[in-house]
Amino acid sequence: MGVKFETFVLDLLPSLGLTPLAHRYKVIKDGVELGEIDVLAEDSQKNLYAVEIKAGKVDVSGIRQAYINAKLVGAKPLIISRGYADESAKRLADELEVAVITLPDYVFLSIDELVNAMSLAFARSLAYLVAALMEMDDRVAEALSECPDYQCFCSKVENCDQVLQRLSRRMPANYETYRNLAIIRKALRDHCRPP
Repeated sequence: MGVKFETFVLDLLPSLGLTPLAHRYKVIKDGVELGEIDVLAEDSQKNLYAVEIKAGKVDVSGIRQAYINAKLVGAKPLIISRGYADESAKRLADELEVAVITLPDYVFLSIDELVNAMSLAFARSLAYLVAALMEMDDRVAEALSECPDYQCFCSKVENCDQVLQRLSRRMPANYETYRNLAIIRKALRDHCRPP
């Protein structure tokens, strides 16, 4: 249910006045992953939001996570969930100024809404792939396709943390996914090159 709820919330964000910028954004400092933000989004005034999506009710731990992740990237914390697990979670959210939007337990979709949601999900996935491919220059793609791990990649690419962080803004994924994408990019480039 978590993935379905997350997709539903992604499609809901524009109606809340937020534009998603990155999905599953990894917070990386000095080569160390410090956390992951479900969605980075901005409002019409360019205020940045770190959106945490909880398929169930949010507890104290979830409030802390949202607050810390938002502070790491200089964003406002926002949680979208099914409500609060208890009064202490609500109190902590108020104290830390973590905004919480609660959604109903059941969301019913018509066939047209379901088709529209699936089309949006496909278009979003395709947009992430194209954006990540465009972010890769030949040097980065070559290193990713040749290196089976992060350490090898960093030995070939200067500022490797920043490179991977830029990629994660375009398409949140793990190293292996970026590597496979680079291999596909290289194959497409070789195939489309004139003889």
